[in-house]
Amino acid sequence: MKYIMTVLIMVITLSLGGWNLAVASDQADREAVYSIDNMTCALCPITVRKAMEKVAGVRDVKVDFKAKTATVLFDPTQATIEAIALASTNAGYPAHISGKK
Repeated sequence: MKYIMTVLIMVITLSLGGWNLAVASDQADREAVYSIDNMTCALCPITVRKAMEKVAGVRDVKVDFKAKTATVLFDPTQATIEAIALASTNAGYPAHISGKK
């Protein structure tokens, strides 16, 4: 019985702790949409995505080759809109902010 109670307490503690971290993380994230210049082939979006993902605080990058845009989810306490744009620009694909959420 003691073993079951110990396991139950551990499961509840871990469940609540993980939930609190997820909520805090979601509240801090921001989304920015960039227009991307110089994308001419199917490999260009991969290069843009990898460059933007290297910026600390970037959580997700989705590049749309057809629309020539990148949508970036990031933590504004760790990354700036300008730093993300600069990463793409330094990779050869100038990025300009076109929208924020």
